[in-house]
Amino acid sequence: MSKKILKKTIIFLRAIVFFVLILSCNKSQVSLCNFHNPLKELSWLKEKINEFNLLTQEAQNLSIAIYQCRYGRGEIGFLVDKDNTKYFYNCKGEVLCIMNEDAGET
Repeated sequence: MSKKILKKTIIFLRAIVFFVLILSCNKSQVSLCNFHNPLKELSWLKEKINEFNLLTQEAQNLSIAIYQCRYGRGEIGFLVDKDNTKYFYNCKGEVLCIMNEDAGET
């Protein structure tokens, strides 16, 4: 198996594990957000992406990924996977859950 395929497989498996962990996090009641393109329409997400772009330019080995998913009663959320820490945001940009592979979840 090539390194590229192995890396993609590991990322995919990590995402599945973290989505399962999200189900165990405390969820606050949020209203459904309406948007067509979250990267352009959610200002907090645009700010995060700009922040991450600067961080990845400074640190060559920094790995950051953003996943959009549904949770709870169909609310839209975003999992930000930043190295060993995962942040789960609602569509308003509020942190619902923080997961750290070393320390467990908060």
